[in-house]
Amino acid sequence: MLAACLIGTAAAQSIFGRISGTVTDAQGGAVAGVKITIVNEETKLERQTTTDSNGYYVATDLPVGVYSVTAEQSGFKTIKKTGNDLVAGARMTVDLNLVVGEISQKVEVAATAETINTTSGELARVIDTNQVQTVALNARNYMQVLSLTPGTALTVDDQLSLTTSLAINNQSVNGNRPDSNALSVDGGFNMDSGSNASQVNNVGIDFIREVAIKSSNFSSEYGRNSGASINVVTRSGGDSYHGTLFEFIRNERLDAKNPAPGALKTPLRFNDFGWDVGGPIKRGKLFFFAGEEWKRIRLTATPQTRTVPTAAELTGDFSALLALPTPVQLHEPGKPTTPIPGNRLDLDPNTPLTTDGIAIAKIYSTMTALASGISPVIPTGATIPIALNATFQPNNPFNWRQDLVRLDYRLNDKHSLYGRYLHDNFDLVDGFGTFVDGGVLPTTPTHRLRPGYGIQLGETWLITPQIVNQAKINASWNGQRIPPAGVNWQRATYGFAFPQLFPGGRFPDGIPDISVASGGGMPAISGTQGPDFSLLSPTVDIAPADDITWQKGPHTFKAGVLVVRNRKDQNGRSRYNGQVSFDSAATNSTGTALADALLGNFRSYTEASDDPIGHFRFTDVEAYVYDSWKATRGFSLELGLRYQHAGPTYTQANNIVSFDPSKFDPTQAVTLNTSGSAIDTTKGGNRLNGLVRAGNGVPADQLVRVPNGNSPGVLAVPAGAPRGFYNAENLFGPRFGFSYSPFSDNRTAIRGGIGLFYDKPEGNIIFSQLNLPPFIQSSTFQNGNISNPSGGAAGAASLLGVSAIDPHLKVARTTSYSLGVQREMPWGVLLEASYVGNEQRHILRQPDINLPTFAQLQANAALPTPLPLNRLRPYQGYLSIRMYLSDSTANYDAFQVYATKRKGDFMTTVSYTWSKTLADSSALGANPDNWRDRRYNYGVADFDRRHVFATTYFYDSPLFRHRGGFVGTALGGWQLSGITRVQSGPPITILANFRLADSPLGNTTVNGRRANRVAGVSLAPTVAGQWFNPAAFANPSPTSPGTDGVGDFTGPHVFVTDLSLRKYFKLPRENMGLMFESDFFNIFNRANYSLGSLGNASLTVGSGNFGSFGSASNPRNVQFGLKFNF
Repeated sequence: MLAACLIGTAAAQSIFGRISGTVTDAQGGAVAGVKITIVNEETKLERQTTTDSNGYYVATDLPVGVYSVTAEQSGFKTIKKTGNDLVAGARMTVDLNLVVGEISQKVEVAATAETINTTSGELARVIDTNQVQTVALNARNYMQVLSLTPGTALTVDDQLSLTTSLAINNQSVNGNRPDSNALSVDGGFNMDSGSNASQVNNVGIDFIREVAIKSSNFSSEYGRNSGASINVVTRSGGDSYHGTLFEFIRNERLDAKNPAPGALKTPLRFNDFGWDVGGPIKRGKLFFFAGEEWKRIRLTATPQTRTVPTAAELTGDFSALLALPTPVQLHEPGKPTTPIPGNRLDLDPNTPLTTDGIAIAKIYSTMTALASGISPVIPTGATIPIALNATFQPNNPFNWRQDLVRLDYRLNDKHSLYGRYLHDNFDLVDGFGTFVDGGVLPTTPTHRLRPGYGIQLGETWLITPQIVNQAKINASWNGQRIPPAGVNWQRATYGFAFPQLFPGGRFPDGIPDISVASGGGMPAISGTQGPDFSLLSPTVDIAPADDITWQKGPHTFKAGVLVVRNRKDQNGRSRYNGQVSFDSAATNSTGTALADALLGNFRSYTEASDDPIGHFRFTDVEAYVYDSWKATRGFSLELGLRYQHAGPTYTQANNIVSFDPSKFDPTQAVTLNTSGSAIDTTKGGNRLNGLVRAGNGVPADQLVRVPNGNSPGVLAVPAGAPRGFYNAENLFGPRFGFSYSPFSDNRTAIRGGIGLFYDKPEGNIIFSQLNLPPFIQSSTFQNGNISNPSGGAAGAASLLGVSAIDPHLKVARTTSYSLGVQREMPWGVLLEASYVGNEQRHILRQPDINLPTFAQLQANAALPTPLPLNRLRPYQGYLSIRMYLSDSTANYDAFQVYATKRKGDFMTTVSYTWSKTLADSSALGANPDNWRDRRYNYGVADFDRRHVFATTYFYDSPLFRHRGGFVGTALGGWQLSGITRVQSGPPITILANFRLADSPLGNTTVNGRRANRVAGVSLAPTVAGQWFNPAAFANPSPTSPGTDGVGDFTGPHVFVTDLSLRKYFKLPRENMGLMFESDFFNIFNRANYSLGSLGNASLTVGSGNFGSFGSASNPRNVQFGLKFNF
């Protein structure tokens, strides 16, 4: 069955499976005409079919569940095989051997082992309800089960933070980017349409029947994803009543201290409770399942350090600067030869603190009071701040509730209906603020509200025993909004009085974004951010689908169609509260930026005219067809084709803009001033040269949303670009798979296949196009006072920095292939070993295409008077032009081993992957400064983990299981389970860290440039706490790329063991029991160190902790739980 989708093309995610097999006699000959009866042991759903001339039978489109298969034929005993657990999307093989005798004689056997897949070549795993509920899942988040499958590498290991963020982009599967996985619930796509990195509904583990994971070579029934296809199947009711009450708690008093040096125990209160119940409304006909779960989590954010001023400085007392080894004398604004006596602004009548300067001081004093710790002053005793002197760890309270109701109704033998309602209420207060700029103070905490709804209706029509039709519609809604919390973001809190240039916006009373540069004896002071980053992005998705299956002899044909309509209304989050920058480079500076801030004298002030709304839409159509052919008793082929119309996301009002290099006219280019810092307006030129508007202008019915849509300024920018800035594609994805059983016992299968998969660009690539001129104007003034921002020098001729989309953008595509062997081993173990690989083409990156080449830089440096960087850029008048390109490639090769045993007192899964992922960019926003040379950037991908081992184990002790009394109660009913995961560390790429202030290029920060490897210096650490020797790396010259390779060495590996100990108490009443559970996450309290993400200080040349461990993942956490089952 196809899936509804929240982004791009849908992943067909089935909540049905099929059972097939061969019926033979004692000599191994095929028996034709055998009556096969397949019965769901829980709901009594029955399906009948007959074997063909080869003894083959198949029953398609069966709901997940446990089935019995019965074979009846005259002259043979009736045989019934029970306990066949059919999982979502599975191709289960149930072979039956008839014994000569009377048909009235019955033989019943139970399925005791995993069965091999003899019908297709896909790589698929299933984590059933027993595994989901019996292994120790940290934060009781089902997403952790993905890490138990071969080919999966964890990139983020903090399961608790993932639970409170709904993030899902922490796992790479088969070398694909972490945001390329596709998640669904009961076949309905379950992801946000913007980032492809968060869920709509995080299904509680007590409501899950199984998690079906397909990682490679799926049939043409499945689309959208190049990573894993992960389908959560919710529980349904059966012919008997079952229910649960549960409560789980955690408290930091039970936890260990983080083993990292200097780490403190983090406060934590975790309370997870709920109920579920299921059973018949009308036995054999109508069934229900319902449940509710609540999570109340009280925790603090990860500690972060910031730089705040001293109390004396906030009053205007900078006398400490005179006590420095190199004294710094402040001067009156714009008068370098007129010193401020004693560096005391507060005592000089010519430097009075302004109302808005006092407001800025009040922000810093308020933030300082919120800090959890302040570092001591510098050793000389002078009371000036040192960098990163304040630690902040605000509270992040989290409240979540989930409601689930499901109905299954069998109208008659031909028609079955089901419906499912799922609702999440998600409420997180983020003390630092969600989606804020990095490094700012926690001035604007946010209230992240994400109500998520999923409604699904489906109907199965058994037209004939050989033809089955399935129809479904899935509707999803994510009502995300992130308003500011508290009052620290409001102007009135601090007394700001300056007038805004464009009053308005969603939160017009918000403080401006403030930055205070270093210089004059002072470090850079951490900035502030107002509420202009607050997000509004509700999403509605409706997706009807229909599929039909026709079984004709050894062929099973299936075809389907899906239509997806997606609506997302999102604001641009422009800087409408204002951005003010204080820098000693201002002409009205005192020599120190913080003193300028207290006087209100800014270097620049910028304010956007509005916070626009984009009414984003897309419509996609997909279709598929395949033939699953049982060519011989031991050989099966599957041939399929998937069609996908991938239309780009657009806005209804066409109020988006992009830069098109082909539209840039060099004859209309502007001329920059000598320093390259601004446009020389006396020389003419078109400041918006190269910008293009989407579509054919703003439609008349959309002018109410875009009032300036027909203004002269807007019309001056040419229209006519595709509505989403790239063209829709009609894509075809062929799929091929096979399974060959070389031996007559059907216990070995050689399986493989190849398929082409597509990954439609996520919505984020177009959302930022809302904030560009001419629809949104930004006014900039320089060297003025914040009390009257427009009183500064007009900066209308400032250079633009823009984002853009390549008009030739292509949909990313992955060719996935595998070849492996499956074998049914003794003791009910299924073993599989496979080679798995893929080739990824047209994957996205976002470099700055407006950088000069290194050859140009080197030639410029040789000039008698070198030009500044901005005058060397290819597109004059622009700063950075971050353009989404679809020209990156990646390759993955792996050896994967998987073993599972899912029946008996001892159950286990074991997976091991030895792999290598190479790529020339690892993320959507990849921006190396040597972007033109893709070979130079080709290397080990950021998410590569060379070796990954994971195992789960569950032991249900049989001791005293049937004893009564005290002995049975005390010594029986014990269970032990756990997860152990070991994986290699991440690849390490060292980045350069310098500003080109002393180079011919001017005061420009280098972004994304790799460091130089110092010849002859060992990587081995020289002191404790280091992972590598910092002296082994150095900054390259300003005009040369770095010599260090991509991912030249790896960081610390990860080793984690989570254990659970359970005790089951039988209650006097039948089928009632009480389970007490103790979970120990990272039970050995091992320090799993990290060096931070790419660009982190520990990976950047010259930083204070360069080469040292950044942090350690969570210490041992303890959780207790209690469940009442009936």
